[in-house]
Amino acid sequence: MSDNKKVDGRRYNQPPKNHQFQKGKSGNPKGRPPKKKDTFMDEIKRVFGQIHEVRINGKVRKVSKSELIFEQMANGAINGDVQMIRLSIPFMKSMDDAPEFELLPEDEKIIQNFRDMFDDAGEIIDVEVADEN
Repeated sequence: MSDNKKVDGRRYNQPPKNHQFQKGKSGNPKGRPPKKKDTFMDEIKRVFGQIHEVRINGKVRKVSKSELIFEQMANGAINGDVQMIRLSIPFMKSMDDAPEFELLPEDEKIIQNFRDMFDDAGEIIDVEVADEN
């Protein structure tokens, strides 16, 4: 088997001496960057942000897991599930960015008329509504 030496004494597939790594000095002085450690919030965002295809009323939509959870919570609250209502109240308060306003006397009268339609148990009392035409 031949030695395959070059004219300057190098063997096959060896770079010249001035281009070789120096002894005691790394070829990658910065090293591999450290792996980013995920925080708890990063994991929450990753898990609840995953997108899924769902069929709603015959149409396929792409929604995140968190959106699906909020949909189910809202549907439960609409159907009268007390636990879902309790869970959804903080979310409704956090999204309530409507400016404060004062009720006009006419508005208070309408609200009082609405309250008068119910008895103490919350049952609707038979009330006839007169047309204002």
